[in-house]
Amino acid sequence: MTPILAPAVPDTGPLPGPVLVVVGGLPGSGKTTLVRRWVTERDGAPTAALDAEDVADRLRVLPLPYGWLRPLVHAVHRLRVLATVTGPAPAVALTDPWTSRWWTAVVLGAARLAGRDVRVVLLDVPAEAAEAGQRIRGRTVPAGSMRRHVRRSDGVLDRARAAGATAVDRSGSARLRLGDVVVPARR
Repeated sequence: MTPILAPAVPDTGPLPGPVLVVVGGLPGSGKTTLVRRWVTERDGAPTAALDAEDVADRLRVLPLPYGWLRPLVHAVHRLRVLATVTGPAPAVALTDPWTSRWWTAVVLGAARLAGRDVRVVLLDVPAEAAEAGQRIRGRTVPAGSMRRHVRRSDGVLDRARAAGATAVDRSGSARLRLGDVVVPARR
């Protein structure tokens, strides 16, 4: 686990920005829980939170089989991510498995075009614990999708750490504050 050494910013008031904070990890690792806690702790400071589950909750009312709904959720969520990352929100927090190289490149490119600093936090949670997290939340990822995420995640942590990302386990994420991650970039 990478220790959190960055100086903190206050839990209220404006964040240094514009900034994109990506919280990555396997489905069920605690990404949504972490981002929702951060938004609550910010005491109303403007932070746009982007989570595919928000889109899924809205689209579940459509009379579509899951096999059609899932790709629709992903498409709508990705369009929403690009619009928000390139938009005026001073701080954007995105949950994403961060295991797709092409999607990672697209998000980072959009952030760069928008002039956003990027911070990446990866939840280093074993597959078994992530699967247990899925069962607890009552939303499970199909077994084939989970296997693909696990296989792709093998090198993600090493590459991300080498690029300066913060990696924490589940207990570390419970202590991690948004201000621990979002600090002004040293230029």
